[in-house]
Amino acid sequence: MKKIIGLVICLMMLVSGIAMADQTIELLPGLGYVVDLPDDMEYVSPEASENGVETYFTNDLEMDCICYPKSEAENLGMAETLKETVKVLTEKEWEAELRKVSGITMVCFRMKDESDGAPGIGYIFEDGDLMIEIDFWYATQEAADRTLEIMSSLRQE
Repeated sequence: MKKIIGLVICLMMLVSGIAMADQTIELLPGLGYVVDLPDDMEYVSPEASENGVETYFTNDLEMDCICYPKSEAENLGMAETLKETVKVLTEKEWEAELRKVSGITMVCFRMKDESDGAPGIGYIFEDGDLMIEIDFWYATQEAADRTLEIMSSLRQE
């Protein structure tokens, strides 16, 4: 019986590993942060812009990464510190809080796309004089749940 239970546990671990078969990508090349994305997420941005925007996409989940100097944060509807950013976002009536994810203090917030009302979850953290923002737009609750898995894989290399 113990062998069967052990086999079932091994199979569950294998299946969960296959379900989230990952590709490791560098967020905004040059910053040194990487995350593990599901293999079905494809890079769709033609080129990184001035602010380093990158987009990865599946049928039910889109991940946008943007980097900007803290001094430009107000122009983008944010603030120069994480605590101030929480205040700005809650004034927009978005749920926002400071939280540690992968050992990194960041702002976590829920939002709605102004153009089509699509739900999203965003994460903002500081790196020196930069703010790094990672926004997820999702179509299903399962996709929304994957955002925390992805962000939990964030690390600096």
